[in-house]
Amino acid sequence: MKVADYIAQALSDAGLDTVFMITGGGAMHLNDAFARNKHLKTYYFHHEQSLSIAAEGYARLKNRPAIVNVTTGPGGINALNGVFGAYVDSIPMVIISGQVKRETTLSSTNIPLRQLGDQEAPIHEIAKPMVKYMRVLAKQMMLVRPCQKQCIFASMVDQVLSGLIFLVIFSLHKLIL
Repeated sequence: MKVADYIAQALSDAGLDTVFMITGGGAMHLNDAFARNKHLKTYYFHHEQSLSIAAEGYARLKNRPAIVNVTTGPGGINALNGVFGAYVDSIPMVIISGQVKRETTLSSTNIPLRQLGDQEAPIHEIAKPMVKYMRVLAKQMMLVRPCQKQCIFASMVDQVLSGLIFLVIFSLHKLIL
């Protein structure tokens, strides 16, 4: 099972059933996993700001969070307007962003640049002040092991109905469970 499929299934198992997304190269495995999951309804948008605002509206109307799926760099940054609105009003939302390959991020080098990877942005640092929980997953071990009780989704499920969650995923195509 690919990690992207595991994430989609875990979110579905946690009771989430709606995904607002924009497809993109940095999130293509997540896009595919969400779209193929039979328990998730997926809605596609043309701009990240509109999908995060739609997810906020959905949570207000349904009293349950939606999943927001965006791609790397500008995709995550564009979604932050809706994320901030949800944060200010304590509206729950789960935001999952793809990311550039780990080896093409600035954090993997000591090169004094602003950006190394294609569409790279330090979205975890930008979003951190306005979310309840932020996690960057770089390895499958961070997702499922050493034991299920410490699985990221175990702690996320407890928080998902009461706050904003932002996950940044690296190179999911290489991560197989």
